[in-house]
Amino acid sequence: MKAALLYGPHDFRIEDVPEPEINGDECLIKVKACGVCHSELPQWEKKLKGLKYPRFIGHEVAGEVIKIGEQVTKFNVGNKVAAWADGKGYAEVIAVKEDRLEPVSDSIDLAIALSEPISCTTNGVQKANIQLADTVALVGTGFMGLILLQEIKLRGTAKIIAIDIREEMLQLARQLGADITINPSKVDPIKKIKKLTNDKGVDIAFEVGGVQSTLDLAAEITRMEGKIVIFGYHPGPRKIKHLGYWNWMAFDIINAHFRDLKIILNGAKVGMELLNQGKIDMSPLVTHRYKLEDIEKAFTAAKTKPKGFVKSVIVFN
Repeated sequence: MKAALLYGPHDFRIEDVPEPEINGDECLIKVKACGVCHSELPQWEKKLKGLKYPRFIGHEVAGEVIKIGEQVTKFNVGNKVAAWADGKGYAEVIAVKEDRLEPVSDSIDLAIALSEPISCTTNGVQKANIQLADTVALVGTGFMGLILLQEIKLRGTAKIIAIDIREEMLQLARQLGADITINPSKVDPIKKIKKLTNDKGVDIAFEVGGVQSTLDLAAEITRMEGKIVIFGYHPGPRKIKHLGYWNWMAFDIINAHFRDLKIILNGAKVGMELLNQGKIDMSPLVTHRYKLEDIEKAFTAAKTKPKGFVKSVIVFN
């Protein structure tokens, strides 16, 4: 089978590798799509210490079951599934344990049935424990922010404020349910939010951008005893610039990263049910599709974010 292996910075190589064997509790999946995750960019941009190369990466997988182990009871050959995979997703075939698979409705395009990022957003929203009539700000409305927005909307919020410097992302945020959008390059977001909240600040701020500026802004717009949800991926150092201020404000700091596999898989189950039932819409979020041999272009797009870009996905015929 064909697979893309990362040998070093900007050095993906398409190789013929053996098709994986499956154990009794596994399914063999013909991969139809594998999303490019932002967390994979650092190891593609430069060689990271502690990581062995070549690397067989890719974890946002969706496809079709082509073989099942003797212990598998929930899936049959031909079923459409989304997979939580710990790598090896940029390949034509992947072996996945049955309990890490979620069914995909026949009406859903497999290129948008990415259970791993949906699991992350679902668990983040649940951990934030959003209450009815809360005012919530999303500091960053890229791919993950736009999934979060839709799930937060389901919690009965009073207002969802989307903050981003890309106008096309703010337009998409409005289409998906944002009540207010703010472009910090045009409007002072702190002054704007103070005006919108009677000088208090938002009840909950999701830091989604994954950079220092979005972390700092989340703290500036959150009310006293409000919640700051640290959701964005943070490779390298990130600092709380004024810990004394955070302490004085009595923020409830929520780490929306998860390592417990049971929690991760439950997030995938709940999130995929929302997708299958049409409660969230991924179709406008997968904007760039690439063949396996164009994987370098897919990663470049994820890094440079050309106009209109939200998410790049590797698709297989």
